[in-house]
Amino acid sequence: MTALEVKHHFPGRIRFKAGALRHHKDVGEWIKHSLMAIQGIRDVRVNESACSIAIEYDVSLLDAKTLEARLETLDFNDAEHEETEHQFTRGDIAMNVIGTLSAALLPNKWGALTTATLIAPTLAEGISDVKDGHMSVEVLDAIAVGLSAWRGDYKTAMMTQSLVSLGEYMEQKTSRNSDQLLADLMRPQQSLVWRVSESGAREQVNSTELIVGDIIELAPGTAIPADGVVIEGTALINQSALTGENVPVRRELDAVVYSGTSIHDGTIKVRVEKVGSESTTAKIAQLIYDSLSEKSEIQQVTQDMANRRVKITLGIGAAVFALTQDINRVASVFLVDYSCALKLSTPVTFKSIMYRAAQQGILLKGGSAIEKLAKVDTCVFDKTGTLTHGDMEVTDVVPLCGKNSARDLLAIAASVEEHSNHPLSQAVVNAAKHNQLPHIDHGEVEYVIAHGLKSTLNGECLVMGSRHFLEEHEGVDFSAYEQDIISYEEKGRHLIFISHDKKLIGMIGLRDHLREDVVETLSHLRQMGIKELVMISGDRAFKAQMLADELKLDKVFAEATPKSKSTIIEQLQRQGRNVMFVGDGVNDAPALTKADVGVAMCRGTELARQAADVVLLRDKLYGVAETYELAQIAMKMVNSNIKIAEYVNSGIMLAAAMGWLNPTLSAILHNGTTLGILGRSVAIKNG
Repeated sequence: MTALEVKHHFPGRIRFKAGALRHHKDVGEWIKHSLMAIQGIRDVRVNESACSIAIEYDVSLLDAKTLEARLETLDFNDAEHEETEHQFTRGDIAMNVIGTLSAALLPNKWGALTTATLIAPTLAEGISDVKDGHMSVEVLDAIAVGLSAWRGDYKTAMMTQSLVSLGEYMEQKTSRNSDQLLADLMRPQQSLVWRVSESGAREQVNSTELIVGDIIELAPGTAIPADGVVIEGTALINQSALTGENVPVRRELDAVVYSGTSIHDGTIKVRVEKVGSESTTAKIAQLIYDSLSEKSEIQQVTQDMANRRVKITLGIGAAVFALTQDINRVASVFLVDYSCALKLSTPVTFKSIMYRAAQQGILLKGGSAIEKLAKVDTCVFDKTGTLTHGDMEVTDVVPLCGKNSARDLLAIAASVEEHSNHPLSQAVVNAAKHNQLPHIDHGEVEYVIAHGLKSTLNGECLVMGSRHFLEEHEGVDFSAYEQDIISYEEKGRHLIFISHDKKLIGMIGLRDHLREDVVETLSHLRQMGIKELVMISGDRAFKAQMLADELKLDKVFAEATPKSKSTIIEQLQRQGRNVMFVGDGVNDAPALTKADVGVAMCRGTELARQAADVVLLRDKLYGVAETYELAQIAMKMVNSNIKIAEYVNSGIMLAAAMGWLNPTLSAILHNGTTLGILGRSVAIKNG
């Protein structure tokens, strides 16, 4: 972009002069969506004819220099061209009202002068559309206003012009407000954090006050408020919100940490590198505004329907004139159109439902996702991390010799397993804590990757891990306990074996930790019309089937691989199913993309979030049912709006054709209907 010039600026609002706009037509919407993806920007208005870009922003997140720098990175040569309409302001309304009063109170020739001046843009836009071959609502408005002026009825012409501009302003304001609702959701969560000065003094400040270069001290349980680099200390950091990995990762000197993650253990000092709109958590803003630019199938249908209705209105107006020769009736007919209500109500409905969804912890990626969701009849769940939590729970502690009780065995295992961050180890430790078991003294712990742990107890070798590890590597004999092992495996248990002095002394059984809301979620989905509930699992068939029977699922696909997941989705689609797939991992990305609708869980990986049509922002499975319900509400509203626009406007047009309405009343009724429909669409944001 060529150099920008700041024309006006005060905190929270800035207007730039962008000379490059002279050479690029119809890029206003592209500029708006590009800028609105920046966290902290509240509103953008682009006036292409004046080469002006006005931005409202949050002063706690952005400043003029940052905005100017971001604007300069936009290359208009890469812009997507989309025809933009004139943005009406309160100034337009005021001028037209003054013009109406002038036409009513001043002598005829002065009324003619003010009327001609103020209706000129409307006439010019209508003529331009005709030249371009577009039979738009602007053509109807131009004819209606022009006919009144041609007849010398300047009062009616200006009254009509005022109502048209007022209606357009209110419609555009409603649409802008729905964008603003979504912008409000992107403000970062504020928190208190300790900032450390160069002298070492500590002060507690709001996270929004942080600037690049600040040093902050983070302790266990603290959410990291900004991207930065560790300059002192070591900590275990829970990055599950970004990576989906439940096991905390070690971060020490010079390591990068990200906003949205949290300190699991340890204390570190971090130098802030990115804040506000530049931080990792700001990515959600890009997702939201990318979704706003995506048109659904029904939006295209209503757009086409609106365009056809313009031609019908022109035809009816011509017929009325041929039969009555009454210009007044023709003007009244031309002021009734279906276009505004049909074109605007659908995107406003979708934006309102996206806002409502985000308040409930659900990110819907545009109208297309909502439309496809409403058609879903089959829901497929990946098991781990979706129907179950990523962690496990201890269900059985089985001593296999008379020396130790179950409590002793669990205490011994937990005392060793606490040295590992593996999810299975943490499940054992949590079970011991829950039962308030004591710590058992033991020797140094050796972690054998992908196998288990080794230590010593009373001077003898203590080993715990998989059967393969103990049997093949440590020479432990399992033959005396085959039946016990088989019985627990048939129950679907994952087993950790424990040996002492080369003898098997016990085993611990674990199972997937079912989500608390899984039964309620599945039940609600069935009640709302989902015909088939399916589970995909990497477990062996008998174990997967046990869980499927418990949850009363219709189908289960066991021993699935990442590749086979998308194959299963395709198989269901070939049977005529509209499939929603719910997953969370890297290996779920192909299935999330292949499904008609992909839903990524809150703790899903970044890749899964990018591939999905819907992202659950809270770690609740019930969000899947809420998502489906919101899609049904949105589509019901869209379809009812179409019917209302058709029936009411047809009635108004009939009354206008019969001569029962003058142009002013026709414009009032039509614009009132449109605003009423838009009001219904906005109202669903609150449930």
